[in-house]
Amino acid sequence: MSNFSDFYGVFTYRDPLLFFKIENLDWWMHRDWAVRFDPFLKKFINGLDVSIFEEKPIFIPDILESDTSIESPEDGDKTIDEDKITLWNDEEKDILLDWNKENWDDLMVKMYDSARTHKWCIIVLYDEPPYWYVFTYREIMEIEYDDNDVPVRAHAMWSKVLPLPTTHQQHDIWINLLESKTDELNEDGNNLGMGLFVNWGHDIDEQVDGNDLESVWAKIVQLRYILFDILCNSARSSGFFYAKLASSGDTKAIEAKLMDAFENANSSHVFAADENLVKELTAMYAANPEFSIEAMDKVMKIFSGACGLPYLFFNSEKDISGFVEVSSPEYKQVNNKKREVFARLKFYVLKLVEMRWGIVCEDVYPNIPEPEEQAFDEDIIDKRTPGDKGVEKELRRTRLQN
Repeated sequence: MSNFSDFYGVFTYRDPLLFFKIENLDWWMHRDWAVRFDPFLKKFINGLDVSIFEEKPIFIPDILESDTSIESPEDGDKTIDEDKITLWNDEEKDILLDWNKENWDDLMVKMYDSARTHKWCIIVLYDEPPYWYVFTYREIMEIEYDDNDVPVRAHAMWSKVLPLPTTHQQHDIWINLLESKTDELNEDGNNLGMGLFVNWGHDIDEQVDGNDLESVWAKIVQLRYILFDILCNSARSSGFFYAKLASSGDTKAIEAKLMDAFENANSSHVFAADENLVKELTAMYAANPEFSIEAMDKVMKIFSGACGLPYLFFNSEKDISGFVEVSSPEYKQVNNKKREVFARLKFYVLKLVEMRWGIVCEDVYPNIPEPEEQAFDEDIIDKRTPGDKGVEKELRRTRLQN
């Protein structure tokens, strides 16, 4: 009877993304697995989102005090530049403290991860731990829409895989998605509250504005197979054995016994077979992985270009601190990509702040420090002017030759 081991190297690690063929872009579970376990896709989605929120975003007004270019006035000097009246001075609300306490950095990363992977997610805020929850295909069973295709409410069911639990809890709730019904009471006499439906792109239609994976999905699957070929099929640690059977006799029976012996060797590292047959075993290896290595490099460059990120973002040969060098052009390209991704969900970041603290901010942008422009070395000009001693010496030498 055939099984997966007939088509997969039984002497190699079984990569679940290949073993279970996690390749269907339209299946949410495949997208979820790929972003979690594929190293390149994880860096494109989660790695980029984490880097966007390494520093807290800058709101206007600056509710998180994250804009270091704005300085508070001294006690004796209350004069502030009119262009910089964005300070947050409400002593009754310490938003930065709440932000850190409720771990909103992770909320931002989770929101962007989910929306970029699945196109949409629903965020619900709570007054007590866990303070927030990001729902998507894993938890949402159904969504009701009005006549204008606006989400009205969603049905969520989920349970968590907890470490060493004593009981199993199944959660089942309906989430209101309309702000106009926030103050209405549910069947338990509590306010309905409100969840925020986050959509990646303008149109809610998945066939119009898709997720952030659809343009790079084919390349990431190809990279997965090429890498497997390099590490397993073309490596000296892999390969297969060739057994030359006699032309006479029951070759089928001998072949079956030999296959059973190797199956046993796979688990016990011991097998029994005819001595002459064992001596005739020939190891066959694919000893030329150069083609696959070159293909890996070429496809990786295509993949990084499709992601809008530099090649070094995924293969950091010159890496110093986790990303490309600060002074390199690639660093600016990464920053531009961060701004592009952040801007896609900026409206929802502002809306969440309004829902949590009741503050309507004018704008928000990512806190991405730019590398300082290096001052031009004036000595270079001085050394090339006639007043320079080296130039004068060269001129005198030329005159003497004439």
